[in-house]
Amino acid sequence: MFGRHIRRMRVLYHVRRGVLAASVGKELGSMVEVLGSEAGMHLTVNLQNGASDVRIAERASSHNLRIWPLSLHYLGEVPRHGLILGFGSTPIEEIPRAVRKLRNLLEAK
Repeated sequence: MFGRHIRRMRVLYHVRRGVLAASVGKELGSMVEVLGSEAGMHLTVNLQNGASDVRIAERASSHNLRIWPLSLHYLGEVPRHGLILGFGSTPIEEIPRAVRKLRNLLEAK
C-alpha cells in the first residue's frame, strides 16, 4: 500500500516538474537559466538580468507566490542570484498562471 502511494507521488511530481519546466521555458525564456538535475521537488533558476532575488521573492509573496531567493542559501564566495521554485503542493493547472505572475514581476524588476 505504501509502495503504491510512493509510485503515484513520483508520477505526480514528475508531471508537475515537467509542467513547471515547460512553463518556465515558455514564459521566462532568456530571463532565467534552469539549474540542476531533473530530480527533487524544486526547480532552481539563475536570474540572467542581475535582479535582486531577495526583492523578487519579497514582491512575489505579496502576489501569493512562495519562492525562495537562492542567494541566501548559496555557499560560494559570490552568491548566485536566482530563485528556488517549489511545486510539491501546487495543483498542475495552477502552475502556468503562477509562472506568468513571476514573469510579470521579473519584467517589472
